[in-house]
Amino acid sequence: MRHIVLMLALCLVSLTGQAQSKGNIPQMLERAEKALYSSGATIVEFSSTMGDKSGKMGPTEKGMMYLQGDAFRLEMGTLTAVYLGGTLSYYDSSEATFTISRPSADELMIINPLCFLRSRAKGFAPQSLSVTSSQEVVRFTPQQKSNVKHVDATFNQGSGLPSQLIFLAKDGGRLIANIPQIKRRAAYPQSFFSLSADSYPGCEVVDLR
Repeated sequence: MRHIVLMLALCLVSLTGQAQSKGNIPQMLERAEKALYSSGATIVEFSSTMGDKSGKMGPTEKGMMYLQGDAFRLEMGTLTAVYLGGTLSYYDSSEATFTISRPSADELMIINPLCFLRSRAKGFAPQSLSVTSSQEVVRFTPQQKSNVKHVDATFNQGSGLPSQLIFLAKDGGRLIANIPQIKRRAAYPQSFFSLSADSYPGCEVVDLR
């Protein structure tokens, strides 16, 4: 359990938008939503590095995120997590723990910014920081109480997909996520987004619902 906030925060690589010209952020978010959720599933390959308030960066972690509608599956290091129907289930092999919870909206945004894009950045104030012929950087600042200070997303002007995301927490912690590949595929069966403690004999079950 002690690793879950750190590890799941890494999947902030999950996605936050696409870019057009400066001043067209609403259209950019609409385009991103359609590209990622029009049909089937989205597979995100990512690498992330977490830093503390002193600026010291930790090791780089690599993982895969599978997005399909409101559901997602994360595979990263010792962690496998799924979210479906408002319930988050995850198994950490390093601790042999299987945890079930119903995350709040803020927790879900940290676990997977999918909900941030899914709502077209509802509750966030966007600001275009820079625009070039190849990319645009947009800052998203929460308008309500949140542990997130802001998220800076870099979008590729050609593909319209995010290539980097920098997450800054109010305590000074920082996440730098790089996204080398995003691809689409046919929809997964619902069972792909389901985990059971029965699959991990001897694990400790923690129910936080």
